[in-house]
Amino acid sequence: MRGVEMGNRFYPSCRIEAGESYNKDGSVGSDSGDGKIFCVIGDPIEHSLSPAMHNAVFSSLGLSYRYIAMRVREHELSSMLEVLRSKALGFNVTIPHKIRIMDMLDHLDPLCRRVNAANTVKVDGSMLKGYNTDVYGFIQPLRKRGIALNGKDVMIIGAGGAARAVLVALIDEHIGKVVIASRRVDDGRVRALYEMAVSAGVECRVVELEHAKIYSKGCHLIVNATPLGMHGYHGYEDFSILDSSDIDGDSIVYDLVYKPMETRLIRNAMKANATVIHGYEMLVEQGAKALDIWLGIDAPRDVMQRAVLSYLLG
Repeated sequence: MRGVEMGNRFYPSCRIEAGESYNKDGSVGSDSGDGKIFCVIGDPIEHSLSPAMHNAVFSSLGLSYRYIAMRVREHELSSMLEVLRSKALGFNVTIPHKIRIMDMLDHLDPLCRRVNAANTVKVDGSMLKGYNTDVYGFIQPLRKRGIALNGKDVMIIGAGGAARAVLVALIDEHIGKVVIASRRVDDGRVRALYEMAVSAGVECRVVELEHAKIYSKGCHLIVNATPLGMHGYHGYEDFSILDSSDIDGDSIVYDLVYKPMETRLIRNAMKANATVIHGYEMLVEQGAKALDIWLGIDAPRDVMQRAVLSYLLG
């Protein structure tokens, strides 16, 4: 049985599926002296570039920490949190745990409560404190481009934790209308997104995923907040719900998937001459915010971006 060694103990319930490039000898402990680590948990996790990005920062700043990726399946989440409570300094949370983990944390940041999804956890003594850095991470690439969204029509593909963070960020940018495309329109998560938008004064329409192309033209911004097109997402690795003919040339297409860098959706958007924003840009920004929460540092984004792009382009 495979598992994870942390300090002097072995935890068979958790498997390493990524990050081996930093731990080729099988060791996953840090060099910090206390055996504690930083990590990202999720399932699937083999696509994660967070270890490369964060370890590059630690190396550049001379910090003796180590960041790893761990596959944690849904039934393992509760027990793994108890392990991380004593063995980690902080960790990131990705699919499928961002919403479910909320009820398992000791403290929630106000923004985390507003989004109702946590993607960053700080271990403070014996307490697990939840934060959401996806809101900040999502909006920064748009702001850096000087893109104004006031009164604009937007489409969000997806209804999970990432979609909630996207909607919160866009509400704060005063969008006019949002179309939410989801596989299941009667899902409670979809209803929650609808209510969030309407309560903020944003016109909202919910459509089935296969009908997204009916509404995509005319949207100023299209955001994919699903794993569709992600490497390792079996059956949907090279998939896009929208063809190039479904995308306006003067629109912006933002795919939160970062591996591969050029997903089918991004390629279709480029073919339509639309502006594209890659998922790795959000990855870098949310990662920098997490490092600020964990260690109080202003992370070197150039180092983080180079580390990510070396993997995506290498």
